Amino acid sequence: MVMPRAVVNVREELRQAVPVAEPRAAHSLAAAGAPTHHGYLFHPLTDFLLAGGGSVLIAIPVFWLIRDKVSAYPTALWLSVVVGVFINYPHFAHSYQLLYSGIGERIFGRDTTAKVKLKYVWAGFVAPVLIGVFLVLAYLNGNARVLGYAANAFWFTTGWHYVKQGYGVVTVLSAVRRIYFSTIEKRVLLLNGYAVWIYSWMALNVELHEQTFFGVKYFTLDLPSALLIGGRIAALLTTAALLIVVAKRVVQRQPVSWNGIIGYVSSLYLWVIAFYADPIFMLFVPAFHSLQYMLFVWRYQVNKVAGSAGASQFIARGTSKAPTMELVKFVVAGLVLGFIGFVALPALLQSSLSPDPVLWGPTVFTFMFVAWINIHHYFIDNVIWRRDNEDVRRYLFAPR
Repeated sequence: MVMPRAVVNVREELRQAVPVAEPRAAHSLAAAGAPTHHGYLFHPLTDFLLAGGGSVLIAIPVFWLIRDKVSAYPTALWLSVVVGVFINYPHFAHSYQLLYSGIGERIFGRDTTAKVKLKYVWAGFVAPVLIGVFLVLAYLNGNARVLGYAANAFWFTTGWHYVKQGYGVVTVLSAVRRIYFSTIEKRVLLLNGYAVWIYSWMALNVELHEQTFFGVKYFTLDLPSALLIGGRIAALLTTAALLIVVAKRVVQRQPVSWNGIIGYVSSLYLWVIAFYADPIFMLFVPAFHSLQYMLFVWRYQVNKVAGSAGASQFIARGTSKAPTMELVKFVVAGLVLGFIGFVALPALLQSSLSPDPVLWGPTVFTFMFVAWINIHHYFIDNVIWRRDNEDVRRYLFAPR
């Protein structure tokens, strides 16, 4: 999610720093009975838990209280699969629901700029086709090594996506409290995010060589150790700069969104750097990331339904819970789409085509769908969560 100047009108600052509800949309939201929230998206505790605080609370007992990791792993693996079906898979589906809902209007609408139109054409049609063609051609040519390159692309874009989402979390949760970062502070946040991400990706390539991902072998890059050392130094220096920025705010008694900071720190350090620190915790990192994502998607969706033209009609009919019911439908649709994309379609192709398990491993089509969806997910979010997306500007923030 991609979400100060010295003296500036608060309203104008909010409009420029982060997408916000337009006056007309805010009026519609209020008329539809949407609740007014001050300083949070849902509730302070809800924001804390979903933004990353929940992962911190779970990490403590998992890291220090589960001593026998080997015995606990099978149970944790089974539980992570269940969590994936109900949390991780829908989070991917939600991004598709947001992207393709009204995409025709975004591409062909008169009010959409040429730049935004090209972004939607790229993310909605060109990128997924190119990714799919690469995977299919590698499979049809029987080249398992080339197919394995998709795993490296998967880890590369996933780390980048985690970092950018962490930056979006801290800026958005700060903005809802009317807290804005200076240009220097924003640069520190971004530079630290990029440094931590690229270091974690290089460390992954140096420490691992030949691995399997859903049964498909892939090979990491042989990077020089000097490059890894440079990445580590950059990560440490930018982390120190981040600590200074936060400490300065605290000392000067400037407001800080601690939920935002926790979301940012969790995304970078707990889910990216410490990803392999504990085999049990590692299984649930995608779910934590997904819950963080859903915090914003669900608020966006509730506001969108409440602010739509038909929301006031729902109220007039006495069904004041219309936004909540529409959110339930949205979530259920995400569950169904996620199951189809990650489970049903790969299983159908696996049983129908019976690929060579010696060459491809036992679940090659699961690998292909997981890689395709994850890589495409990065491109989707890179176009959805932008301030030039009018829907996000209208509906992400609750009315004030």
